[in-house]
Amino acid sequence: MSRDTTENTRSFSVFFLNKYKALVPGRVCYNNVITWSQNGTETAKINFNINLIADDSFIELHYNAMSRGDEEWRAVKQKISLNTVSCHFGGKRWYFRCSLIKNGEYCGKRVAVIYQVGYYFGCRFCADLTYDLCKESKRYRSWPWTTFVNMRKAEKLSEEIHLTHYNRKMTRKYKRYLKLHPLKLEVLNAQIQIINRLLW
Repeated sequence: MSRDTTENTRSFSVFFLNKYKALVPGRVCYNNVITWSQNGTETAKINFNINLIADDSFIELHYNAMSRGDEEWRAVKQKISLNTVSCHFGGKRWYFRCSLIKNGEYCGKRVAVIYQVGYYFGCRFCADLTYDLCKESKRYRSWPWTTFVNMRKAEKLSEEIHLTHYNRKMTRKYKRYLKLHPLKLEVLNAQIQIINRLLW
């Protein structure tokens, strides 16, 4: 059976929490909400509380979940530890500690992103997820096929871009879009190369 990918699985990241200034040492935040949407329509929602006091730092998730084969929603409450690592040039970086148990053993991996695994959230390894790129055939990872793969990725990314510039600087997402989006001449050359290969 084909493995699910990180791109197609609901995720929760410390980058999101940092973006909205939720990870401030000594702070306690209640009744925060994160929503997932597709084409402008809300598909899921999670309420979460954060406690960053002393050594007992954690995030507590409250949400309803339905696993495959279920007919009814189930109320879930999950507590996940938050740890910090000192950076070389000062400051600290936050990580989740995966709280899942796999094959009878507690995981405890330090990760920046957690993914939904059935009813709960855990690391990519506990969720047995792979990346989209790993599922692509080797043939399509080289030129000229990468031109069309990058074009598809750029189109998908363009739907997520709300701002191209902030404080007169290009946003990271917009830079990534420009890097992926091929030029018209590049697309034309790739098409010619593919046609030549098919003909010969």
